[in-house]
Amino acid sequence: MLNIGNSLFEGLNSEQGILICGYEWGNSKKDQELVAAGARVYHGDDAVTTFSNKSPKYGDRAFVWPYDNRVVKWFSLWEHPLSREGLGEDFEKLIVQSNWCNSEAHKLEKGFWKRMVTPEQVDNFILHITELRPALILFMGSKLMTALNSEDIKSRFMSVMGAETQPKTVKQKAFSGRRFRVGFQSFEHCEIVSLPHPSSSRGLRDDYIALFKDEIGPLIEQVRADKSC
Repeated sequence: MLNIGNSLFEGLNSEQGILICGYEWGNSKKDQELVAAGARVYHGDDAVTTFSNKSPKYGDRAFVWPYDNRVVKWFSLWEHPLSREGLGEDFEKLIVQSNWCNSEAHKLEKGFWKRMVTPEQVDNFILHITELRPALILFMGSKLMTALNSEDIKSRFMSVMGAETQPKTVKQKAFSGRRFRVGFQSFEHCEIVSLPHPSSSRGLRDDYIALFKDEIGPLIEQVRADKSC
């Protein structure tokens, strides 16, 4: 069973779309407090949502989640803005959110790296790759690309996505603040970008991520062109 954060739209994010992939599902202290207070924290599993608008399922609190808000802002900085009105257009439906792990926590626990590469969690990641076959993966966290390039995991990934066509490269930009590394890697049927974690990377500034527009924007544009949206 897929663990995804928004609805699937046949012919768009259901195959060869854009996959936003983090470490594991978050569980904010605010949401924990709501649950403890007996609040209705979601409106039903049948609600249809996009990544950029999860309010049909979670209400207006979906618009204050730092992780989602920052990723939505990054798309705008890369000149591919996402609508948060209704279900948007086909572009909004190209995106599907998931995570490497099927677990949930408020923050990454000590020893998380070891859990990432356990058979259960690797199987979870490969299942999503096999089912969704994304044309573009945006890793939200630098350790994800490191895990992918472990010999056994990379071999399984290539059995789905084809041979590596461009080895992993890491770039940094000239910047007055903290300079995070952004990774790129290509396979026959998939492009990968590795980004800092949107909500837990200390010192990360949006104007630094904007400097990668010329590298990331065309990758998004290619998926949109292939899907005619």
